Amino acid sequence: MMGCEFKSQVKLDNIQDFEMMFDRMRVDRPREAAVYYATLVLDCPKEFSEFLKVAEDLANITRRPLETGRNSLLKQGLIAKVLFSHDADEDFGRESYLPVHPRALWELINNDLKSHIEEDTYNGIKHRLEEYGRSYNNNFKKYGIKLKRNGNVTLQYSGKWILFNILNNCLDQGNHLRIQIGGERFFEEPYITYFKKFLDCNTKVQLIIDTKINIDAAKELKKNYPDNLDIRYFSEEISGTQRNYVFGKELAVNGIKILPETTSEPSYVGTAYVDVDDIEVLNEKFTSLWDLAKPLK
Repeated sequence: MMGCEFKSQVKLDNIQDFEMMFDRMRVDRPREAAVYYATLVLDCPKEFSEFLKVAEDLANITRRPLETGRNSLLKQGLIAKVLFSHDADEDFGRESYLPVHPRALWELINNDLKSHIEEDTYNGIKHRLEEYGRSYNNNFKKYGIKLKRNGNVTLQYSGKWILFNILNNCLDQGNHLRIQIGGERFFEEPYITYFKKFLDCNTKVQLIIDTKINIDAAKELKKNYPDNLDIRYFSEEISGTQRNYVFGKELAVNGIKILPETTSEPSYVGTAYVDVDDIEVLNEKFTSLWDLAKPLK
């Protein structure tokens, strides 16, 4: 048979690192999820059989538990599922998922983790984050969607995944962020904590809320971040299920809400764009909505 045999970069230490993180994040089946996530970040295989080989060799995990771990990652917003791509040079393969950046996980969990594990163990994970970051950037490129400046990719994802993706991009770059969300659960945990994380990066944010629900919470958020947050809202459900986020001229995601939003279900389908012309179109659409929305007083 022609072709090179799959050779994994994953070691047991890598699986244990993410298992500890996922355990503190209360991810279901943290070990199985850690095996899948570590393999995705470090190897980026295109076939499930290659994930399974790592799982069997290093952790004695069989197909069904590994599938359960993958589903747990999807429900927790730690991976997004690629539905299809258009005009993209990248071959996504049949096992097509996009993980959140390991650094975004670390930003959210490291303080909690530090109080529950030995100092040497903590420092070991922190040291290996550089390796994880290099592998992630090599496999999933600058914006975490495998694309550089051509094509687009359509995804199934959760609200948590998009906020993780924003957080990582904001840690790297100081671009202006324009985001349109529903107001029903955005101001609840864990979403609001994620959002505050990238406000703390001094990212300039224009936020459109699709409802007056939680308007007092929005005012409080604006009060705490007066210099880098501007909020407008619709008094009625004008834009329905539409959700957008535009990150400077670098990246844009145009999505719709498709499922009842719970803490464990992917609930959006959206297309991520990296082409400058496509992003400009979405910037213009956002500007039109911004002009229609009411300023938060």
